[in-house]
Amino acid sequence: MATKTPSKAAPKPKAKKAPTKPAPTRAKPPVAKKDDKVAPRKAAKSEPKPTARAQSPVAHKPTSRQKPQPPIYVPRGFSVLDDEDDVLGIGGAGLGAGYGKCGGRMLGSTLEQSVCDRLGQAGVAHSHSPRHFEVAMVEKQVAAYAPMIVLRGRGREGKSVVIEAADDLKNPILPKIVAFRRQYGQEYYVILIASDEVLEEVPLATYDEACATTDVNTLIARLAE
Repeated sequence: MATKTPSKAAPKPKAKKAPTKPAPTRAKPPVAKKDDKVAPRKAAKSEPKPTARAQSPVAHKPTSRQKPQPPIYVPRGFSVLDDEDDVLGIGGAGLGAGYGKCGGRMLGSTLEQSVCDRLGQAGVAHSHSPRHFEVAMVEKQVAAYAPMIVLRGRGREGKSVVIEAADDLKNPILPKIVAFRRQYGQEYYVILIASDEVLEEVPLATYDEACATTDVNTLIARLAE
């Protein structure tokens, strides 16, 4: 029998290689020629900077109210008229510097202003510091004294009435009143208006009659009779 020889195996087909893509080449930037004009680059738009917010005005806290200061001290007997002019005051304290004025004379305290107003309301003619007196103080010293208020046409015990007022014992007018009464006590009747505390401490030689500040209306009613 004829033996069969194995046939040669058919060659396997070779696998086709996938075509490889060529690597992308970078395009070279065009070289500017000498004759070509290079366009300027546009500046990048800058973002607007955030502006600072305007601070709202801070409401100031209301400060504590300042206490009203008293008017400037007016020296006794200061006048806006000549010394020879003696104006008769009857209308009371008017507007002006310090505590007002009456008959051309500046008033020197709240108490004097109050007494002046009440005398004017009662129709009692008076004048403020109509004249100055030289009074002898201790140790042979001489001082000038001008009565605060002098009534016109009304007297006590045949004397002209002088009304004085003192707010405290440190008032420098008190020693002058004592010296005035010592020299002119036969011509002038001195009424002192002050608080009860001052009247308890002031020497009796300071006045002929004393009146507390709470009894001024009663005093003026008697003077107006």
